[in-house]
Amino acid sequence: MSHTAKNLTDDILINILSRLPTKSLCRFLCVTKAWHNLISDTYFQAQRPPTMTGLLYHFRDKSWNINNGYISVPSYNHGFIDTVLSFLSYPGNIQILDSCNGLLLCRFWDTPYSLSPDVCVCNPTARSWTLLPNLKLSTYNSLYLAFDPNVSPYFTLVRLQLKQESLCVEVDKFSSQTNSWTKIQVSAKDNILTYLYRIVHMDGCRKLCRVYLNGIIYMVAGTKHMVCIDLESMVCDKVIEMPEAKSMMMKEVIGKSEGSLHLALKEKKGIKIWMLKDYEKSEWVLKYSIGLELVFDHLLPFHPDMDIVFLRMKDKIMSCKMSNGELKEVCELSQRTMQWVLVFSPFFGQDVLENKN
Repeated sequence: MSHTAKNLTDDILINILSRLPTKSLCRFLCVTKAWHNLISDTYFQAQRPPTMTGLLYHFRDKSWNINNGYISVPSYNHGFIDTVLSFLSYPGNIQILDSCNGLLLCRFWDTPYSLSPDVCVCNPTARSWTLLPNLKLSTYNSLYLAFDPNVSPYFTLVRLQLKQESLCVEVDKFSSQTNSWTKIQVSAKDNILTYLYRIVHMDGCRKLCRVYLNGIIYMVAGTKHMVCIDLESMVCDKVIEMPEAKSMMMKEVIGKSEGSLHLALKEKKGIKIWMLKDYEKSEWVLKYSIGLELVFDHLLPFHPDMDIVFLRMKDKIMSCKMSNGELKEVCELSQRTMQWVLVFSPFFGQDVLENKN
């Protein structure tokens, strides 16, 4: 490193480094120990806007086994991110269940070892992980990951469990800080238990109909309602009515876009984009009504930081700029059985996961 660089103050370095692309920052982690500590610091990470690098998804191979795929967004080199999760060194299959702000929730299956752990949370950028052994669930669709590095370096899991004897759904929260489960209070009003029951029985593709934002998990339940779980107050007592109802799978997607909760609804010749303007009043506003000449098959996630929603058109992934309907090709798909599409944004900050590689 040059003599000039050594004499730069932390404030000047932060001002410079925070403007760099993620790929460059990854390289600069290795310059000196001081630079590594500075770039990994929570304060530094808070100065940088989150950057989406790609989309994670499932596909089935010729033997009908589930595999993980990754699509890099244009102009982004993701070579330093272990998107195949080879650092986990697991002999069986690894299924990605959820993605939240750089951490992934994964399930191990087809293992040759009967006592293997069921689930882990990992950071493919830092190549670190935490195991959660013996987490037996009837369906893994009802396990959700919540992680906000600007609030805490620890992650949270939310589990919806159906009690067969009473047809009641219990909601539990796991904190990686305390390494323990606690129950979330579920309100008896507004048919919340009925909506939770529907969520537990939804198909896996409905992963696109839940999102974690500002301490709250939003989950679409059926065609007209959304259930909210407040992880800070530990209460599930709010239902938000959707602005419009869609009765078929893949007709709707909710997600975080530019800091707000958005809802995309598929129309015959376009897309409607709604934004949740006021959480307390459950007030939606119609943000865009996009007319498209081309017919698309499915709605995919929102870009969390840009005015973009992703679409699938036959064997292509397209980005759609919501403000003007501009379409751009992201990539061609080699697999037709694309499912469970999730946003991935790498996390470089303070990592408290137990195992490092």
